[in-house]
Amino acid sequence: MELEKNNLTINQIVAQKLDTAICEGDCIVPDIKPDIFSIITSSGIVNIYKKEVMDGKVRIDGAVNTYTMYIAEEDGRREIRSINYVLDFSQIINIENAESDMIPEIQTTLKTVEARMINERKINVKAILDLDIKLFTNTNEEFITGIADINDLQKMDSNIRVNSLIGTGRTKTQAKETVAIDSIDNLAEILKVNLEITNRDTKISYNKILAKADTKLKILYLTDDGRINETFASIPVVGFIDMQDISEENVCDMQYEVKNMIIKPNGVGEHSIYVEMEIEITASAYETKEINIIQDLYSPSRNLVFEQKQVRAMQNKINYTGTFSIREKQLLNIGDEKVYDADVKVDIENYRILNDEIIINGNVNIVFIHSLNNMQEIGTSQMQLPLEYKMTCKGMRLESNVKIDIDLPLQDFAILPNGEIEIKIDVEFMIKSSTEVEINEICNIKEEENSNNNNYNMVIYFTKKEDSLWKIAKEFSSTVESIKTYNELASDEITPGMQLFITKYVGVNG
Repeated sequence: MELEKNNLTINQIVAQKLDTAICEGDCIVPDIKPDIFSIITSSGIVNIYKKEVMDGKVRIDGAVNTYTMYIAEEDGRREIRSINYVLDFSQIINIENAESDMIPEIQTTLKTVEARMINERKINVKAILDLDIKLFTNTNEEFITGIADINDLQKMDSNIRVNSLIGTGRTKTQAKETVAIDSIDNLAEILKVNLEITNRDTKISYNKILAKADTKLKILYLTDDGRINETFASIPVVGFIDMQDISEENVCDMQYEVKNMIIKPNGVGEHSIYVEMEIEITASAYETKEINIIQDLYSPSRNLVFEQKQVRAMQNKINYTGTFSIREKQLLNIGDEKVYDADVKVDIENYRILNDEIIINGNVNIVFIHSLNNMQEIGTSQMQLPLEYKMTCKGMRLESNVKIDIDLPLQDFAILPNGEIEIKIDVEFMIKSSTEVEINEICNIKEEENSNNNNYNMVIYFTKKEDSLWKIAKEFSSTVESIKTYNELASDEITPGMQLFITKYVGVNG
């Protein structure tokens, strides 16, 4: 038999797991630094070196670059210092149906960094990471749409719009910059580094994906005369990914990941900091295809047998972006003390999907690092702002699967004379939405000897509750149109107890 087919490349999630990685280590204070009196705060940046899928497990290798600020005590005098310590980790996560040829998508989020003082020359640093692991397989499915040499083939089919995977690709790009500090400052040491990848943009042309973003750095540093200052940098990141047959109408999922990072002061006279990062950009592109799927088939004149299997495919793949803006004033209650830095973290507590929109609830948590006792010491204050954001997402459905990523393109704080702080924060939500459909695929069609001699000329049949015209026609080797015509039925609708006359099918098979 000459089969008519349609091809579809399906990117299926075959495994998903949420896990936690804990990495910790003991750090000795370098000889050139003074003793620790107390710890102020700790922070970190995640680098992912390698992700590997093996049979039954996934391995993730990386590091957390941590910065621990502390109050030092030397010769009866206290000052602010910092320790930069790299926590290497290698995490193996058991996933029962993982196979080595699967494609991993792993989102690693630094949940907390904590430093605990063991003694004045030693601290324990502990980082907790949340791991969102998805494993995909790319399979090429051939759907049978017809049999060319059977003229009386009866098909129960439907047109289904699905998202077919065009391809995946990745590239690595370098971000290098010499970040200037104030010309009057002689840098003593780096106290803290914040890194955000923002302003992500994707353009498609000539079988290429152009990925653009900004790596925004905020570096808090100590001068040799004991002052705390900060500097900012926005370093553009550009990467090209080759992908055959991609067009502007296609949907692209992009992921940015910091693999390696070097941040170090240049010579004292240069008044600058050297920054170098390696960033990996991964892309998956999808096209929308309408395919004809046969749910069932038969031939009144030939005995066709086949197998059926269930295939899960993606539908309604749409990416959305929306911005939640905070513009308000809050009382910080620190008097005339100086604010050195502010860390912003968004926690999503829950979200609710409605038709054409999503409602996100959570909190925006801010940790302010500021002076104490007229800048003699340093401390922290916390502030929590509620987040409730209703975002229009045309095409999103109640059953949609969503993945929410967050950027913070704007973080601006101004201290006002009355002790208030003016807060300007933009939280950009990037939402990937899709649904899944289960397709009944017919395969392995073959013809066997026809044991049904069809010796009748007409059958009188009384319909049952579970009947349909298709089911009756298939059972008696007739056709739906033939039954409708002979019984003068205006539609395919039937009710239990109806009397139907079914005549012997007469047709010519080519």
